[in-house]
Amino acid sequence: MTGGYWRKNGVKRGIRVLLTTHGSWFWLCLRRIPKVNSRVNRFLINSSIYTMETRPPALSTKSTYTSWDSLHDREFSARHLRGEDDFAPDTKPDKASVAALFERPPGTQTLSEGSSLLFPFFAQWFVDGFLRTDPSDPRRNTSTHDIDLSQLYGQRKVETQALRAEFGLLKTSADAEGREFPPLYYDSDGNVSESFKDLPMVLESVDDSKARTTTTLPDAVKRTLFALGLPRGNIHYGLAMMSTVFIREHNRIAREIRKHHTWDSDRIFETTRNTMIVLLIKIVIEDYINHITPIKFPLFMESGIGLEERWYRQNWMSVEFNLLYRWHSLVPSTVKVGGQTRPLSELMWDTSPLTEHGVAFLFDEASAQPCSTIDLLNTDPSMLDIEQTSMYVARRTQLASFNAYRERCGLPRLRSIDDLTSKQPARDALTSCYGDIDKVEFFPGLFAEDVRAGSTLPPLMTTMVAVDAFSQALTNPLLAPGIYGPDTFSPQGMQAIRETASLEDIVRRNTRGESLIPRVSLALP
Repeated sequence: MTGGYWRKNGVKRGIRVLLTTHGSWFWLCLRRIPKVNSRVNRFLINSSIYTMETRPPALSTKSTYTSWDSLHDREFSARHLRGEDDFAPDTKPDKASVAALFERPPGTQTLSEGSSLLFPFFAQWFVDGFLRTDPSDPRRNTSTHDIDLSQLYGQRKVETQALRAEFGLLKTSADAEGREFPPLYYDSDGNVSESFKDLPMVLESVDDSKARTTTTLPDAVKRTLFALGLPRGNIHYGLAMMSTVFIREHNRIAREIRKHHTWDSDRIFETTRNTMIVLLIKIVIEDYINHITPIKFPLFMESGIGLEERWYRQNWMSVEFNLLYRWHSLVPSTVKVGGQTRPLSELMWDTSPLTEHGVAFLFDEASAQPCSTIDLLNTDPSMLDIEQTSMYVARRTQLASFNAYRERCGLPRLRSIDDLTSKQPARDALTSCYGDIDKVEFFPGLFAEDVRAGSTLPPLMTTMVAVDAFSQALTNPLLAPGIYGPDTFSPQGMQAIRETASLEDIVRRNTRGESLIPRVSLALP
């Protein structure tokens, strides 16, 4: 290892990274040994979470100090570090200059060598369920802070009721071939269906240019939009195809439960919802997280894994977690959909590819093409306004510097911008904008940092994703030992959980009879 490696990681973290990211044969052998695999799984997950202070958070975006309200009012986001001014506000570069650090120059798009387009599609659909910024005040959030599949069920009871059908099912529509899709939000006249008057259809975000109701869309486009639990679930076909396959899985499991039980509609629905939430958590750990992490031991979901750990606390999403998940640079400027290459910006609020090409075809197609990389100078110009708004959120919540967050996570402070990135164009842009590594702000610093070999995300981002992803997914009450079992999920639900280890399992179960058996993978072939 070079001196730069140890300087950036420190001895303790550097040794841990080397041990866990090499020797695949050794880690795979441990994964196959009963009881040993559970101990290793728990050790790796715990050691990832304990790189930062655990919940309850001492601070929130409500104030710069700890108060009774800041410890309880979850209408505000949590925060990992006290806000600090590392240099005078009037010397900070303006938000437009920082946003320009992200802009993808024409013809310079960097594509991923390991991740497929399905990766950002799933990531956005997943996090939009619990990372929801109040459009009127970025310090506040409108989420439940839980992984609860609100993408399907909505956050409020009135929304859930609007989406439900009889016998524990979710409402659907069908095309001429009998394929099941979410129900349509607008009727044939372009008016909101009476059933969905209480279901919001708006892009809830502080991204002003995108924050609009669908009433501004042409009637032909409006008539293709689906009624979903996620207000922004129709923003592009990638989100809609995720919701479609999960709605199909809900209805498949509900029908199986109804075959074997004489339960009323409410019990069938609630039992199926319990099962679906756990299925999502399992996919997140065993498919999504294993794709992100460079660790060679395949991590897996276990009931009660954190019950005796000090991180087992009530969920509270942090403003840092919200910002570090703004992976706009992963989105390529053009995508192949239905065999045609099109600018993704032309596909906004257009769900017609689902009914035109079928869910199986689109999953297979997205799994075969690369996404872009997480990096500076790699965001499509159509999304630069969102990057600028992200900087507004970071400054409005007075986040500390990038180096301060490295220190918080047990990583050494970087000494220079050259330590942050090896890419000369990014070095030049950061030097021009900030001049000094200690002045680099949290948000751009996250995306500037070099990605380690074999990893998907930069080091600080990987560390912080692991802390929040594990500690907020594995505290779900459905995973508690006294709850996790057939009384909560039914024997049919338990079978679905046992038979699911990846997104591909769910997609293939629910696209039988379509044009092909899809390859479904967050990784490229």
